[in-house]
Amino acid sequence: MKKIIITGSSGLIGKKISSYLKKKYKIIPIDFKLGHDLNDEYQVKEIFKKNKDCSYLINLHGLNDHIKKDRKKNESNKDIFLKYSLNNVYSLYLTNKYFINYCKKGKGIINFASLYGINSPKHFLYDHPKDIFYITSKYSVIGLTKYFATLYGKKVNINCIVNGGIINNQPNTFLKAITTHIPKGRMMKVSDLFGIIELLCSDKSEYMSGSPIIIDGGYSSW
Repeated sequence: MKKIIITGSSGLIGKKISSYLKKKYKIIPIDFKLGHDLNDEYQVKEIFKKNKDCSYLINLHGLNDHIKKDRKKNESNKDIFLKYSLNNVYSLYLTNKYFINYCKKGKGIINFASLYGINSPKHFLYDHPKDIFYITSKYSVIGLTKYFATLYGKKVNINCIVNGGIINNQPNTFLKAITTHIPKGRMMKVSDLFGIIELLCSDKSEYMSGSPIIIDGGYSSW
C-alpha cells in the first residue's frame, strides 16, 4: 500500500482528504495539533528520514487570513509578514526539499495555494480586506512549486492546486454575495477536490508537473 504524507491533516481540508484517501493509501498525518512544527528544519528533516518510503506529499498546512483576528496590540506589520512567510512559504520549502532529498522513490508533491495566489480578492465582498501578506504568501506557493518542478522535474512531479473558497458556515449574506461571482452558483465543498487529488496521486498524471491547477467553479474566469 502506497504511503502519503499529509501536512495540515487536522484542518478543514486535510481532515476530509485524509479520510477519503485512507481507503486506498496509508496516511502519515502531520499537524501542529500532533506536536509537529514545520518551521523547525531539524524536525522536518526527521519526519522525512523516518518516512523514506512515502510515494506522495500533500501540503495542506499554513496560516489563513483569520490570523489577523488574533493580532496582538503591539504586533507590527513586519511581525505579521514574517508569520505568513514562515508558516506558508518557508515551511513549504522545507517539506518539499526534504521529501525530494529522502523519499527517493517519491512520485509526487501536491502543494496548496489559493485562488488569491493568482488573482487579487474582490475586496467589496469582505467586511475587511484580506491581509496583503496572506495574499503574497499564496503567490509565493505557486512560485516555489514552479521552481522545484523545474529543478527536480526528472525525479518527482510537483504541482499546485489553486482552490476557491471552501464553504464552512459562512453567513448567508456573504454566501449570497460571493456566489453571484461563481458560475457554478455555489462555494466549493472539500469533496470537489477528491478527483484531482486522486489523479495527482496516480500514474495517470505522469506528465503533469509545475502546474497551478485551478479549481474554483469558474470564479477566476470573469
